[in-house]
Amino acid sequence: MKPNIILITVDALRAGHLGFMGYKNSITPNIDSLAKQSIVFNNAFSVGPTTPYSFPSILTSTYPLDYQGPKEIKAPRVFISEVLKKQGFTTLAFHSSPYLSDYFGYNKGWDFFQDITFPMNSSSSQGFLGKLIKKILIFVSPKLFFRLAYLKYRIKGPKNVKVKASFVNKLVKDFVYSLKNQEKPLFIWIHYMDTHTPPLCYSENRVCSYSELIGDYVGSAVWSYGNKGALKRFIKNNFKKYIKETTSCYNQAIQYVDEQIGDLLNFLKKENIYQNSIVCLASDHGDEFLEHGGLGHNTQLYNEVLHIPLLIKIPGLENKIVNKKVSLIDLAPTLCDLAGIETDVFKGRTLFGQNKDYIFHQAGFSKKQGHHIGIENLSECRIACQSDAWKYILDYDTGAEELYNLFKDPGEQNNLSDTEVKILFQMRKRIQEFEKKNPLLSKV
Repeated sequence: MKPNIILITVDALRAGHLGFMGYKNSITPNIDSLAKQSIVFNNAFSVGPTTPYSFPSILTSTYPLDYQGPKEIKAPRVFISEVLKKQGFTTLAFHSSPYLSDYFGYNKGWDFFQDITFPMNSSSSQGFLGKLIKKILIFVSPKLFFRLAYLKYRIKGPKNVKVKASFVNKLVKDFVYSLKNQEKPLFIWIHYMDTHTPPLCYSENRVCSYSELIGDYVGSAVWSYGNKGALKRFIKNNFKKYIKETTSCYNQAIQYVDEQIGDLLNFLKKENIYQNSIVCLASDHGDEFLEHGGLGHNTQLYNEVLHIPLLIKIPGLENKIVNKKVSLIDLAPTLCDLAGIETDVFKGRTLFGQNKDYIFHQAGFSKKQGHHIGIENLSECRIACQSDAWKYILDYDTGAEELYNLFKDPGEQNNLSDTEVKILFQMRKRIQEFEKKNPLLSKV
């Protein structure tokens, strides 16, 4: 019988905040324990900096700007769930991200698709007037905006609008328990959202401070109301003193997710599923904490939002550390290969036995729609490639180029595009070769 495959993805989980990746604070004991039994890829990278630009690579092994972009994931892209279902797997999906809903085509190939989301085409419950008032407040005084937000919090208390990991786990347990006596192998994909601009639900037993509220809320405020103008100036001039609180909120979310992953793995062990299962844990992207002047994640292609955790527990194999750079474009074919399934529908290759000299990243932002989904032309796109030593970023809108020596400047702060002309030319050539094989926004 083929092994079960359990794919656990955590939204916006930055690699550097996990114990097995070197984080000094011990906040992920369950994930760290899983890592000790797994193949750990220390230098794994997402294809894109946001969920819509990462998950096409995770589940279909294609690049997000293939075909007509990430607006709708459809043929000729093929989901790993479709491949595994044809091979006799029972395929189950549990998630609560609107960007991964059936609205965007992610429901293909699943025997059961638990989509715990609000419809993407529904009207906002806040309404036009509420949005307008917030925009005006932020324009007039971001400090006043956050003071009023804190006053509202103290009066009404925090509201957790996300589906928590504990609820996702309950759904998984109930459904898997009902299938425990079947003979078909399982492919289960579980996606947790708790680390994505985490709400103040991890401090329910005490009143949070004003600084903690800003640390928790400013990321979603930047995302909702744009990163230009008054709010961006507020972050630049005032936010460094709140970065400790921001990091604390983020770490509380990571700690909570770690507890829930431990709970899920204990359930799988109790039901004798874990032992014969390939267990893969990854993130779709990371988060930025002012390294390049921003917070959270958007269309920037720096490694703080691209470097992600990736580990694979394989029955019968011991822990191993892999230091080569790898891309999530190769995750789906790797899982199929480990299950003994040959397929040629993916662009990627198995992570084992290969060594890529370059990996590639893509992002986009629609000027017309003000969003990173509905891009229509090349001028709305960004692309990057990196080797062990160098990182190159190209903005198609402005033509701006960035080049970084990752050995000397891993934080990507010193742009060498004007001085390292030979390297710049080589990286341009790599991008051109990549585009010939993977034409951007093609109609095919």
